[in-house]
Amino acid sequence: MSKMVILSFNNTASTGCANYSGSRTSNAAGAGNALNSGRFFADASLLDSDKSKYSIFDVANWFLLKETMTHKKLQKLCYYAQAWFYAVKNERLTDTVFEAWVHGPVSPVLYDKFKGFGFSAIKILENYETVIKAEDLELLESVWKTYGDRTGNALEALSHSEPPWNIARIGYSPNERCEVAICPELMKDYYQSIYLGDKCSG
Repeated sequence: MSKMVILSFNNTASTGCANYSGSRTSNAAGAGNALNSGRFFADASLLDSDKSKYSIFDVANWFLLKETMTHKKLQKLCYYAQAWFYAVKNERLTDTVFEAWVHGPVSPVLYDKFKGFGFSAIKILENYETVIKAEDLELLESVWKTYGDRTGNALEALSHSEPPWNIARIGYSPNERCEVAICPELMKDYYQSIYLGDKCSG
C-alpha cells in the first residue's frame, strides 16, 4: 500500500464563534452522540476533552480560512488533523470524537453545526482571527498540504480504505447507520505506521 505524505510536523478553550455563508437546506439526515462508546478507548487521556488543545470549531475555522469548502471535506480534514496529532504528538487536538458514519469519520458536534449547509460550500463571512498557536500551525499546514487539494468525496474514499474507520464499523452493513466512536489508539497506531516525516514515497 502506498504510504501517505505528511510533513514533519495549556489546555485552551474557545467558543469558535464565526459567521458563515452558504445555501442552507433542511434536508440533512443522521445524528450522533459525541460521547458514545467511551469504552473503546484504551488510553483515557486521548479521550479527555479537558486535555484537548482546541475546540473542534477552532480547527474547523482554521481550515475554512484556507478555502471555501463543503461540510464533507471539512469533516474529513478535521478528522485527519486529529489523527495526525495523536500520531505525531500523542496529544488530543480537539474536544470531539469522530464516529464511523456511512460517509466516513464524522464529528457529531461539527455535523450539528453545519448540517444545514447540505452540499453547499461553507465560507466564513467575517474577519475571523484564528486562535491556533504557532506551535500547532506546522501540523495543520502539513495536514492541509497532504489532503487539502482533495475533494470531500476523495477524502471519504480514502478514509474508507484505512483501518480506523473500517474497524469501528465491524458488524455494520455498508449503508447502515453507525455511531461507534473511532478509537484514538487505532488512529494513533495506524497513522504512525504510515508516517514518513518530511519525505514521501509511493
